[in-house]
Amino acid sequence: LGTDTLARIPPHVTLVPPLNVPESDLVHAVDVARRAAAASVPFVLELGPPRTFFPPNPVLYLAVGGDLAAVSDLSEATATGPLAEPKGRKRRPFVPHVTLDNRVQPPRLEAAMVALADYRSAVTVERSTLLEFDEEARRWSAIAAFPLGRPRVVGRGGLEVELSVEMGLDPVANRFVNDQWRQYSIARYGSEGARYEAAAVIARIGGEIVGVAEGELRGSSYRLARLIVAPQWRSHGAGAQLLRAVEVMASDHGCDRVRLETIAGGDAERFYARHGYAVVTRLAEWRENVDFVLMERAF
Repeated sequence: LGTDTLARIPPHVTLVPPLNVPESDLVHAVDVARRAAAASVPFVLELGPPRTFFPPNPVLYLAVGGDLAAVSDLSEATATGPLAEPKGRKRRPFVPHVTLDNRVQPPRLEAAMVALADYRSAVTVERSTLLEFDEEARRWSAIAAFPLGRPRVVGRGGLEVELSVEMGLDPVANRFVNDQWRQYSIARYGSEGARYEAAAVIARIGGEIVGVAEGELRGSSYRLARLIVAPQWRSHGAGAQLLRAVEVMASDHGCDRVRLETIAGGDAERFYARHGYAVVTRLAEWRENVDFVLMERAF
């Protein structure tokens, strides 16, 4: 359709229209969304054919059918507390839909309706997602996703523990991890705690990025997480220059070594070995059942 919609927001069925949530209410909002998802179960929706809200709005969307009662129940359960519709906002009928483009010119709108007239698709909805709008980037991004269905509870009759598998940490869980890690780090390493600081080196030729090396400063060592060079610039020395720059940068920040993990026996291991890196240990089936090696170079 020639739209940039996917660059601005992931495909979705809106449960709660956009609203402002104060930072002080974020924990409550996340809890409301999580509990609403836990009270639901996965359901199947049928998408298509295309429809429009034109003429009031030049919006092209996919109609949503299937288990609409489940969508409605989830919407009502989510739209409470800090996620409730603001007072004074004109309430619109809840029409589940998947927006394809909200700025279609009328002639293209008619053509798109014809071209997609036979589109049909069945999808299983398994999670509810909390999105946040980034004013600077002008796009929506997920800050939390909650699986639909009751979480697993273990230890019944004793200390009951609720376990939920989530794709990433929501803001509340992330805050918990950061707070607990800070307390542990201070107790383990002293008043300042362990200092992990992101640091990267970027290589450009003619203003164009041709390679990046990124990782973390970890006290007396630098962990190189990734070193990437564009294919057309490999074997031209860009990788070696990046690696050397990383070592200089690490040394300037008080590090006495660089460490990294890479595939055992691969081209990358041979590259690092040529530049003075030695294997410290082998990491069996480290990622995706593939053996890696831990390498380092002290200086």
